[in-house]
Amino acid sequence: MALPYRAHWSLYALVGTLTTAVLAYGVVEQVFDTNFYVLWEATALLAGDHPYRDFFQTGWPLLTAVSTLVQWLSGYRLIGEFVVHWTFIVASMVIAFHMAVRLSGSPVASLASVLVAIVILLGAPTFQFPKMFFYPCAVLAGWWYMERPSVRRAAALGAIAGLAFLFRHDHGLYIGVASVLAFALARLIVPASRGWRGAFRDATAYGLTAAALLAPWAVVVQVNEGLVDYVRTRAAWGETWAPAESPYRSLVDANPLRMVPIGGGEFRLPPNDTAVEWLFHLTMLVPVFILGLAAYTVLSRMRRGEPTSLDSGRCLLAAALATFIAERLLRQPSYYQALLPLTAVLGARLLTQAWRAEPGIRRALGIAASIAVFLVTTVAAIASLDRDLFAPSERAELRNVYGQLLAAPPIDAYQPAEEARRLDAAGWEEAGEDFRLKMLIRYMHDCTTGGDRLFVTGSTPYQVGYLAERPIAGGHLQWAHGWRSDPPHEAQSLALLERQSVPFAVSTHDPVFEDLAAYPRILEHFTRHYVELEGTGGRLLIDTRRRATSRFGRLGLPCFS
Repeated sequence: MALPYRAHWSLYALVGTLTTAVLAYGVVEQVFDTNFYVLWEATALLAGDHPYRDFFQTGWPLLTAVSTLVQWLSGYRLIGEFVVHWTFIVASMVIAFHMAVRLSGSPVASLASVLVAIVILLGAPTFQFPKMFFYPCAVLAGWWYMERPSVRRAAALGAIAGLAFLFRHDHGLYIGVASVLAFALARLIVPASRGWRGAFRDATAYGLTAAALLAPWAVVVQVNEGLVDYVRTRAAWGETWAPAESPYRSLVDANPLRMVPIGGGEFRLPPNDTAVEWLFHLTMLVPVFILGLAAYTVLSRMRRGEPTSLDSGRCLLAAALATFIAERLLRQPSYYQALLPLTAVLGARLLTQAWRAEPGIRRALGIAASIAVFLVTTVAAIASLDRDLFAPSERAELRNVYGQLLAAPPIDAYQPAEEARRLDAAGWEEAGEDFRLKMLIRYMHDCTTGGDRLFVTGSTPYQVGYLAERPIAGGHLQWAHGWRSDPPHEAQSLALLERQSVPFAVSTHDPVFEDLAAYPRILEHFTRHYVELEGTGGRLLIDTRRRATSRFGRLGLPCFS
């Protein structure tokens, strides 16, 4: 059966428009700590800090640079950061649709698969956008190279690997692995490219392009922090967040029947955790299935002395990278969302795979199975969403959220000064932890000066520095995770703290002293010079060496501005 392979431009526009609309509405649930994870570095750069000297950049220099530029252009508004997220995600879904059409040959199947991914985006954290964007881009560039290997196409693939590395280092490394596979597959697909001269020429173009992008950054790191030490500490940081065990081991205990409503006489959506589990396991299984089919086809052709087909090469590259990324990054079920675009591409192929078979019972069963999986996955996509997203109160909240995104400074919408200053001791006692943290951020914003810094810790403390508009002290935020806690690096952080003006130390979760258990010298520094602000449970410390210049609100908290 001949399948169409082109999609009208209007379908691309539809995918882009729907993705934009979903993101614009879903932002009502997106203003949370982890979506600020780059902004603390942007705040430091805007304050004049030097990365690798005044703070230890976590491992995404170009992402930080983009975030900083957009904050400058937007007048230090949160909307700038979300525009960055949305732009990359919309581009990733349009690219995924294009790739799905090429891999499946069916605009209809491609649109169906991508639409399921767009539904899931309604509840997906947007900070995953670099993963959603760069992996499909790398696969598409690999396909382009495999069609007709050349210096120009190899250089394009090298540029994507280099940019991905600068956006987050592990992305570039994983794409580098995929690039090696693309080079190998190109030799199998295009016999004329197998000469060593052509292969060397293309590899050199790839390497030089990537190196040209990385060289300026590497020089800056070497001159300041030292490249060897940088690589060692960031690798240790990456291992902290790596999955404790292979995500594929969870398939042993998987029970797909949990998605099937049994009894009751009426259809009901499955529980949220069951739906997420289905989507998590499907994200791992679809690329393995496609990879297996493509590998079998390639081996069969090799036994017959035939070159590998471009179609099989495309399947191998996309499925192999998706499988590898799932193994490396899916440390918890909800992280399947990072692979949404690639999974949509492979899902479209899965939907049309059975149509490629010879007519017969096996083909009929294959078509029925693929449609059944698609329908269950669609149900899971809907069930995975927070039901509150569709409540009238949530729609009413959307206006308030956009008020937060557009406010300058952001703290004015996050926690208005008048409300914070009106809070008294009784109100503080009755307040929940979330409101207390918001009030403390407002307090630190109002009661520090431009030259002050904040010592910030907690499991996800990224929003504090940005909202308080103060660069962080001590060089990083990852105290709760014990990063750079060995004696030499602890000494570097302590040296920073001793020469910085740090009126406050704050934790978003556990007491500050608990988070510093892995840093004995820094703990001793804070124990000696700081005291707990009464009523904060050890989550806010004040420098006893500073003299208050005024008092904050009805609580009478000491101000140093």
